[in-house]
Amino acid sequence: MLTHHSQIEPSRSLFQMGIMALAITRFLTPVLILLHSCVPALSLISHVGVQRFHHDRAHSLYALPNRQVNQDINVDEKTDTSSSDFEKDIFSKKVELDDWNTKNTNENYNRNAAESPDGADATDESFDWFDHWYPVNVVATMDPTRPHKAQLLGLNLVLWNSGREDATKEESLSSWNAFRDACPHRMAPLSEGRIEIDDNNDATLFCSYHGWTFGEEGSCTSIPYSPPKLEERHRQAPRACAEVYPSRTIDGFVWVFPQSGMKGIMRSEQRPLPLISELHGEIKNHEGNTKKVLWKSKIPAGVRDFPCGFDTMIENTLDPAHFCAAHHGTLGNRYTDPAAYTFQKRKKSSSNNNSDQQQATGFSNSLIDLEGDMGSLEFIPPCLVKYRPDYSAMPFEENLVIGTYCVPTKPGWVRPLATVAVLREENESNQKKKWNIMNTPLAMRALSVFMSPISPAWFGHIASSIVLHQDAGLLHHQYQNMKAMGYYDNNERNDPSTTTKTRTSYRDLCFTPNSVDKGIITFRRWFEKKAGGNVPWSSDCGSSDCAGHHHDPAVDIYDMWDAHTQHCSYCQDAYRRLEALKKASYATALGGFFFIHLLVPPNDENNIRGTLLIMAALGLGLALDKFNELFIRYEYHHHDND
Repeated sequence: MLTHHSQIEPSRSLFQMGIMALAITRFLTPVLILLHSCVPALSLISHVGVQRFHHDRAHSLYALPNRQVNQDINVDEKTDTSSSDFEKDIFSKKVELDDWNTKNTNENYNRNAAESPDGADATDESFDWFDHWYPVNVVATMDPTRPHKAQLLGLNLVLWNSGREDATKEESLSSWNAFRDACPHRMAPLSEGRIEIDDNNDATLFCSYHGWTFGEEGSCTSIPYSPPKLEERHRQAPRACAEVYPSRTIDGFVWVFPQSGMKGIMRSEQRPLPLISELHGEIKNHEGNTKKVLWKSKIPAGVRDFPCGFDTMIENTLDPAHFCAAHHGTLGNRYTDPAAYTFQKRKKSSSNNNSDQQQATGFSNSLIDLEGDMGSLEFIPPCLVKYRPDYSAMPFEENLVIGTYCVPTKPGWVRPLATVAVLREENESNQKKKWNIMNTPLAMRALSVFMSPISPAWFGHIASSIVLHQDAGLLHHQYQNMKAMGYYDNNERNDPSTTTKTRTSYRDLCFTPNSVDKGIITFRRWFEKKAGGNVPWSSDCGSSDCAGHHHDPAVDIYDMWDAHTQHCSYCQDAYRRLEALKKASYATALGGFFFIHLLVPPNDENNIRGTLLIMAALGLGLALDKFNELFIRYEYHHHDND
């Protein structure tokens, strides 16, 4: 039984005092830590008490309630630590606590920017990346007479059209198929094959290695090296079939469900496509009456892959604030546009009926649904971000929707596929007057050009690179920085079973104190907690590439030819025509020069006219020479954009 403290005798052993100090320290640890007063007090504890405290400190001193960032503390019970050494160790831990206090302040700011609970914590179910539909290409840019290589979640795919030669445009659009890009014979790439028409006028996919052919359902239709008596038997063998993935053609995209076989077919029928709801179904007006959605849409940018992570591109599309600085001169002004913009969770009673639309039409509900000073944002897993811009540089009053699918192709690469939808006004002439006058922002005038029916598709593909390349260098190096700092490492912190690198959380890396980052913080919480913190890449991409987010250090961020032009039927045709026009301009200038100087008298009127014609032809040739470089490569650096 303990006596009153005034009755404690001076002869009480130092050991008993150490035990009492330990007990008191256990109860007062949080207070002692906050006051940083534990260091001098510990120096008075005896050697035995120090050893006991050294054993228990992992369970007391650092067992902070509600702590967000865990720390690894290695305790060796057999080590005989001296009092002075341990005092130095405690002092170093105090420094760590100071660092943690600073880091915890960052986390508190992050929690303010992305208030919980939100969609990221709405369910305890983990996210299955291979149980969703993804768009992989734009139908209008694909040549139906040849196969096309594609990648999705590390899967190597081949897309090919099985429409008959006499098929209508609608039939041809619905005839795109997705196979694994590997012939079952010897694993040769089917994307290097051909599309051949057989004797029944059916299209088949021809493997260029040994001539095997496959029908649209994956069945083998020809094995030319088999004896005639055995060929049918060989063709009907299950192992002779190509691996087929469910595919659809909707909203101008070829969609693929990344599970093959009968299981994939059954699962794909149960999963809704994450479509842009504004393009489907009906909406309610303020009076509660329903009417058909009146939106016109266009896919302005060309198909290309960017050298950055899937999550990096999602973060970029959820971040309209970057328009102000990163897109200076196109979508914003770096000097006048930045402000304390805010975003908050959209209220259920909002006049915007996107959530009701999605429920009525069967589309996936938004994980993130925010509104604020710059418009509204939605994120619909696995990869759709919808943005309705409404601020000074893009004052569309939510009459415009930019829907971007950030498709994860392979480690370190993403394919953004964007659709721009504009609300049709009952009086189209009023809309044109409102959006085409010269005192409107550049973004509105550019939209009028892109949405015009007379604007060629290739022009949108090339002109959009001017905007996209303003992001390209930033996103590529942002991804590389996060990778180098351990964000994509596979192991969780405090895993004692591994000696490899541990993952660094987003909150440890990035300081995001403002409300404008709410969408990004919410996405990162979902990505880390529900989606595994990384895309579980298929083995097709190679174990070394998948494990290490392999990236070629010599990759050309600003390449256009290999990334897009050579794969786009519109841009290939336009490039050939413009190159021919350029050569004709130079030839005209050169021919006119010799003709005038050899055959036309110097003082003749035709000499002056001819000279003007030569100058015009030469100027056109030089202008086309410069413009055609956009089909090959377009390099952009922000320090050059004044």
